[in-house]
Amino acid sequence: MPVTRRALLNVMAKVGGASAVYETLAVLDFLKAPPAMAASLDIPGDLGAGKTVVILGAGVSALCAAYELDRAGYDCIVLEATRRLGGRSLTLRRGDSFKEMGAAPLQTCEFDEGLYLNAGPGRIPHHHTHVIDYCRRFGVAMQPYIFASRANLAYSDKSGSNQQPMPVRRYLYDLQGYVAELLDKCSNKAGLDQSLTKDDLGKFHAMLEKFGDLSNGTYKNEAGRAGYSIPPGLADQPGKPLTPLRLDEILKSDLWNDYIFRDINYEWQTSLMEPVGGMDMFVKSFGRQPLARQLGSIEGLIRYGAKVTEINVSNDKVTVAFEERDGPRSVVADFCVSAIPMPIFRTLRTNLPAEYMNAAKNLPVDPAGKVGWQSERFWENDKDQIFGGISWTTEDITQIWYPSFGYLSAKGTLTGAYMYGERAVRFNSLPVAARLEEARKQGEKLHPGYGNFVKHGLAIGWNNMEFERMGWANEGDPSFAQHAKTLSEPQGHFHMAGDQLTNWSGWQEGALLSAQVAVASIDRIAKTQTKR
Repeated sequence: MPVTRRALLNVMAKVGGASAVYETLAVLDFLKAPPAMAASLDIPGDLGAGKTVVILGAGVSALCAAYELDRAGYDCIVLEATRRLGGRSLTLRRGDSFKEMGAAPLQTCEFDEGLYLNAGPGRIPHHHTHVIDYCRRFGVAMQPYIFASRANLAYSDKSGSNQQPMPVRRYLYDLQGYVAELLDKCSNKAGLDQSLTKDDLGKFHAMLEKFGDLSNGTYKNEAGRAGYSIPPGLADQPGKPLTPLRLDEILKSDLWNDYIFRDINYEWQTSLMEPVGGMDMFVKSFGRQPLARQLGSIEGLIRYGAKVTEINVSNDKVTVAFEERDGPRSVVADFCVSAIPMPIFRTLRTNLPAEYMNAAKNLPVDPAGKVGWQSERFWENDKDQIFGGISWTTEDITQIWYPSFGYLSAKGTLTGAYMYGERAVRFNSLPVAARLEEARKQGEKLHPGYGNFVKHGLAIGWNNMEFERMGWANEGDPSFAQHAKTLSEPQGHFHMAGDQLTNWSGWQEGALLSAQVAVASIDRIAKTQTKR
C-alpha cells in the first residue's frame, strides 16, 4: 500500500509527537507562518453618550469592557464582590492575605520584599496578541518567561526500581532518538517510495538522522543531547555522553503522556512573556487608565464589596440587585456585562430564559490549585543548574515552577505545586497545612533536601475561593461548546463575558476576546437604537 505525505505525517504525529511533524513539514516545504491577528477595537467615542452599563466583576474581562465602553462614551459602574480588582489574576506579595471558604485559616504572605507569587495566570504566549497589544498600549514592561528548560527535572512514580528524578533532556531526547530510529527502519521498507520520491526519501532519512541523533540508523546519544556522564572540558576532554535510557523504561514512566512534550502545545510554545514585577501589573494597568470624559480612572468606577444577588432584564433596561455592608442596593442600567464566574452566576436569581440558565448550570468547569514558597535559590547550584522552566512529577503537585528573573540572587519564589482536574479535587480538599506538607514531601522526590530550603508557604485552591469557585471552564469537555455558545448570545441588553466562554479558558487572552465581543454587541444594539 503506497504511503502518502499525509499518511507519513500521521505516523510522525502518533509516534514522534508534534516536534517530529514540525520537522517533516519543514523538510517537505509545507510549513507556513499564520498571519498576525489584529487586536484593536475601534468604536466611535460618542456612540454611548447618555447610556449606562453595569459591569459585574472586576477581573480582566470586566476591566477591559469598562475601558472600551468608557472610550466609546458610555457611563459605567463596576460591581465587585471582593475588596480588590483582578479576579483570578492574583499576585501575592509581602503583607497580602486571602482566605478560602469555610474554616480555612487566613493566609498572609510573608515573603521578603521584592518577591512575589503569581497565584493565578503566570505567562503570556507570543500569539496572545490582545494581551500584548494592551501591554504595549499601557506601557506594561515585559520580560521573557522560561517555560521549558532541558535541565528541568522529571519524576515518575511508575518507573519501577529507578524512581529517581532525571533532567527532562534524558527522557525527551532519548525518546526522540528511538522514535527516529523506528521511523528510519519503517521508511526503509520496500515499496514506500511509490508515493514519496527518492529525493523526498533522501531528505526524510537525512532529517531523521538530525532529528534523532542517529548514527547509521541507530540511536546512541552520540551528540550528548540527553546529557553527559562526564561533561566536555579541555581540548583533550571531549566528554562522555550518557548511555541512553531504555525505550521500555521511558514508556513505562508515563512522562511522555502529559509532561515532557508540553512545550509543543500551541499555548506553551516559545516565546512566552510575563510582566516585570508580577502578572497583576497587567490587570492593574487597566485600572490606572484615565477616564475619557471626566476626571478619574477605570478603577474609580469599581464599587468594591458589592455582592450581586439578582439580575432582571426588561426590554431596554437591566436591573441588578446587590448587597453591601450597610444593606441591599440596586442599579438600573441600559446594558449589563456579566463576568461573574459560572459557578457563582448559576446560583443567582434571574429572569433570564430557562435554556440560558440551564447552560450556565451545565457549563463544565475545572478546579485548579497552587502552592507558593520562598526559598534560597538551590536549583541554580552546580548539581541542578536550573534557570527557569518547570519540573514535572506524576504525583499530585504535578509541577514546580522556577522563577524567570532574579538569577543568581540569594532568594526567590517557587510555585511548588500547580495542578488541576482530579488532582486538584484531591489536593484542594486537604487542609492548608496538609497541602503544604504534601507539597514539601513530593518536592523532596524531585529535589532531595527540598524541605530544608522552602518556607513561608501559601496554598490556594481556586475552587475553594468564595467568589471564584473554579480554575477555568473545561473547553475539552464535549458539552462545553454547546453551553458556551448559548451563554455567549446576548439576552436583550444583557451580555455574558469572560475567558469561561472561549477556547482560551484560563488565559487572559480569552478574557479580552470575550470582553471585546460583548462591547461590539452593545455597539451594534446602540447603533440600531440611534437609527430609530
